[in-house]
Amino acid sequence: MFRYWHEVVFVIVGVFILILNYMFVVNILPFVVPILNVIGGLIAVVPPTLIFYSKYKVNKEIEEQFILFVRDLAESINTGMTLPMALNYCSKKEYFALSPYVNDLASQVDWGIPFEKALRIFAKKIQAVSIKRAVTTIIQTYKVGGKISDTLNAIIKSLITINRIKKERTVSVRTQLVTSYMIYFIFIFILVVLQTFLVPALETSAETPGLAAPVSVPSKEVYTSSFINFIIIQGFFAGLVTGKMSEGSIAAGLKHSILLIAIGYTIFSLAIQFQITLV
Repeated sequence: MFRYWHEVVFVIVGVFILILNYMFVVNILPFVVPILNVIGGLIAVVPPTLIFYSKYKVNKEIEEQFILFVRDLAESINTGMTLPMALNYCSKKEYFALSPYVNDLASQVDWGIPFEKALRIFAKKIQAVSIKRAVTTIIQTYKVGGKISDTLNAIIKSLITINRIKKERTVSVRTQLVTSYMIYFIFIFILVVLQTFLVPALETSAETPGLAAPVSVPSKEVYTSSFINFIIIQGFFAGLVTGKMSEGSIAAGLKHSILLIAIGYTIFSLAIQFQITLV
């Protein structure tokens, strides 16, 4: 819990700004309200999202470096090195985000911890699905006494294939990504048109004398609040879907959600303020 206190502080500060904005600023400086809403929302959401996304990027780098590590390990074993020697040799190489885990694995094996147990600890610390599957395969091969270098080579081919498929998917969905953004901005444009032209027309028709029965029309504020909620909900889920399609991760979609919500809310709020100024 205390590991996330930085994120909690940012969330509290952002929510505090939003509360002050709706309680005090809205009555004093109404034209500043949209700006403070965006600032408060960004403070509450952006830092935690950046942390989650940075973890996602680190995990992605670890998965990529794991392929190099397994390749180096297999080559070392093929040259005649024992497993501890091969691990010690690999621990001296640079694998960036994966290096601390490789060093820890080599140290544990060097201290006499069984290779199977050390591998399980290694996979548990990384918590990447593809690496856990690869480690399970290596352990099973090691148990039955199979040639571990052949297993490592097979794992390398499998991981490279998975990586290539992921990259091909990212390239293939770029058009869908652009389309998703365009659909969202068209949605914002429609809401702006409704707020600017249709809502005032409804209010005018409701106030027109000579009607047979009074027409109950929600106030303009109700429409504005509903449209803003639509923008936030649509932007949030559209961003998540975009991230899932392009990078295969919902966490990667959070950055799209923040961008869409921030831009959509800003455009809609500025349109409302411009309308109020003209009136």
